[in-house]
Amino acid sequence: LGFVLIHMLGGTVATKQPAMTANAIAASIGEAKGKTRDLEALADLIVRTIRSQVGAILGNIGVAIPVAIGVGVLIHLATGSHFISAEKAHTLLAEIDPRGGALFFAAIAGVCLFMSGLIAAYYDNLSAYNRIPQRLTQLRGLRRLLGEKRLQRLAAYVEQNLGALTGNFFFGFLLGGATGLGVLFGLPIDIRHIAFASANLGYALVGFQFELPLKAIAWAAFGIAAIGFINLAVSFALALRTAMRARGIHFEHWGPLLRVLWNRLNHQPRSFLMPPRQAVADA
Repeated sequence: LGFVLIHMLGGTVATKQPAMTANAIAASIGEAKGKTRDLEALADLIVRTIRSQVGAILGNIGVAIPVAIGVGVLIHLATGSHFISAEKAHTLLAEIDPRGGALFFAAIAGVCLFMSGLIAAYYDNLSAYNRIPQRLTQLRGLRRLLGEKRLQRLAAYVEQNLGALTGNFFFGFLLGGATGLGVLFGLPIDIRHIAFASANLGYALVGFQFELPLKAIAWAAFGIAAIGFINLAVSFALALRTAMRARGIHFEHWGPLLRVLWNRLNHQPRSFLMPPRQAVADA
């Protein structure tokens, strides 16, 4: 319900973006015929995607950690006891330690991100094919309850948002149900998501009264960054493969494309983190 609320309030789950941008990149790959100009345009799109995902990672970390610290401190001030015990804080830090199973579980979360994108697309297509918004406007009981204008607004909202709402809704179930599925089948299944991992660090800091060794903080920070990278890389790779197969695209110029990206990284490393100065000036 939290993910659904994010969408209803006009926000977006930033880590779902790779699954949504993969189709655009697949289309650009299909148009690129190995010419330098086409590969440069494709590289521009990839760099913009990387830049937005770096922003998503930093946004998750920059909000989740302070909010978790704030919640932990407020609960301590209000109740006189910490939100989590020192033992639980140890557990939270162990769960984001990259030397354990955190990166494997981050890949599972990446699969969940990819699947939520498929679910969103399925329900968008289902809505259009079965004309669900138009059917809603034909329900007499709903018209009497809401009135004609509100019913039309509801139908328009469903038409524009059904896929995103259901994708976010089932994304929550996928993340929340992974551990239960592992228990049910006796498999080591769990998830690590960058937002949750960042919040865990915030709660652990409060649980330890901000007296963690610098080495432990460094490992936790590296673990969070690695979890975010794996989340995005796995979901994007799966979505891109699916989009290319759906379009029947067989790209044979990966080598030249990688060289273009490498040259871009050598000569314009800032573009992978910040938009070009000219683009900022134009905006």
